[in-house]
Order: sequence, then C-alpha cells, then structure tokens
Amino acid sequence: AVLGLPIGQHVSVMAEINGKQVSRSYTPTSSDDDRGHFDLLVKTYPNGNISRLFSELKLGDELSVRGPKGNFVYTPNMCREIGMIAGGTGITPMLQIIHAIVKNPADKTKVSLIFGNVSEEDILLRKELDEIAQKHDNIS
Repeated sequence: AVLGLPIGQHVSVMAEINGKQVSRSYTPTSSDDDRGHFDLLVKTYPNGNISRLFSELKLGDELSVRGPKGNFVYTPNMCREIGMIAGGTGITPMLQIIHAIVKNPADKTKVSLIFGNVSEEDILLRKELDEIAQKHDNIS
C-alpha cells in the first residue's frame, strides 16, 4: 500500500485526548516509493497534545489520519527557481518537494533553502540536507 499523497500536500493526524478530538497537520517525509509505511517528523513537547501522544505510542497502537490536505501541489518544472524559508519542523514540506525534484532527472528546478534554527543542535535532518546539497547542483 502507498499513501498516494500529492507532492506539497499534508495529512491530519487525529486522536481523542482528554475526551476531546484533537488534530494536527504533518507533512510526510517519505514518498510513494516507500511502500507499506509513511514517515513523519514530529518534535515532541511535554505539554503538546498530538506530539506527546506520538512519543507514547507502542507497537500496535492506532491513530486516525486524513488527507490529502492543502492548496499547493508541486509539479515538475512548474517554475525555474523556488525560494524556501523554513524553521524547525517546518522543514518537512520543503524536504518533500526537494526529494521530488532530486528524484526526477527531468526536473531542472533550482531550489534555494533558508533553514532557521535556534542553535546548530536544533537543525533537524542536517546530514540529509547537507548530502542533498552536495550531490545536486540545483539545491542550495
């Protein structure tokens, strides 16, 4: 099974917490090439609703997921250059688009990414982002 989520879209994760339905949006970092699962980058907070729930999940637990959601859908070569600005877990929609661009040799879109964080230790997915930038001249 595949998620089938268009590039640029996200999903809503829903759960009942303290008797109330709570939902949060997340952009998967995996693609349809990853069959049978999808990956989410979730930063947990002690007082967070859904994020805390993720840290407490055990094998076999279930969550409700809905989607696709969002108004933007990326298509290859839809523009010559994309400027991206992200902070923290806001990197996930950017990474989803970057992955799509670098996986498609026909996509010549140039990407300039500014990724802000409080400290160097806070830089999520740094190794992966550095590797992509080193391997692909159109990503900086």
